[in-house]
Amino acid sequence: MQTVTRYLLTNSVIVYQSGYRGRNSKVYDRRLQVYRGVWNPLTFTFKNEDQKAQNVVGKTYTFNIVDTESKKAVVTRNLKILDDGSTISSKGTASVDITEGDLLPLDAKFYEYSIQEVLTDGSTLVTYADTNYVSSGTIEVLDGAYPQFTASTSVSDFTGSGGPLQKTSGSISANPGSNNNKALHTIAVYTKNFSGALRVQGTMSSSPADADYFNITLDGESSPVTFSSSTTVTDYNFYGVFHYVRFSWDNDTGNTGVIDKILYRR
Repeated sequence: MQTVTRYLLTNSVIVYQSGYRGRNSKVYDRRLQVYRGVWNPLTFTFKNEDQKAQNVVGKTYTFNIVDTESKKAVVTRNLKILDDGSTISSKGTASVDITEGDLLPLDAKFYEYSIQEVLTDGSTLVTYADTNYVSSGTIEVLDGAYPQFTASTSVSDFTGSGGPLQKTSGSISANPGSNNNKALHTIAVYTKNFSGALRVQGTMSSSPADADYFNITLDGESSPVTFSSSTTVTDYNFYGVFHYVRFSWDNDTGNTGVIDKILYRR
């Protein structure tokens, strides 16, 4: 686990009449490296300019990865405060997990990262990467060390018959041989002014007929999933080991919108 020091400082100017004593000498922040294809846990310790641990229990901190070209945050996560109650130093540590999915849409290059404290009134307070009042650090996204994600399967042909609703996709392999651990499936549903219902079905048959399919309930959702004048991208998870899945949808009466496509990852 990578451990990084953060500094909680008051941005003040110090004047030494009897000469510089080096109390605020710069402590350099090292570059972080995260890798595609795996989870990357990061740990941060919070200190003052005297290198003394600071108690952060009960506080809220947000971690951001910022694209240096677009200046937009590409990953935002709340830190988890770590506290075993034993010492002050144990109360000055927090962690964040950068997941495989977080890094999937990012190019392999250098980014900046920052951490801000979120106060109870919703305002934010800067933290520093070193004692020279630099607020951002450098993080590098690397690939090639671990297996990469394959592209999602794009499903846009909903012309099949025999499904539970009017418009149904063909059978899509769910790769049961390689998806038998967590058995997690994820879909992103692209809608255009769509009001209606979507149903996901699965089968364990290697040569399925319509009767072999059964309904799958998406994580935390009713079945089927319903939409109302939706023009957005909505993601869902579901779990299970299947030979094939398929997607079926239909409009509410009077609605002419569509589910334009579904991106499926397993």
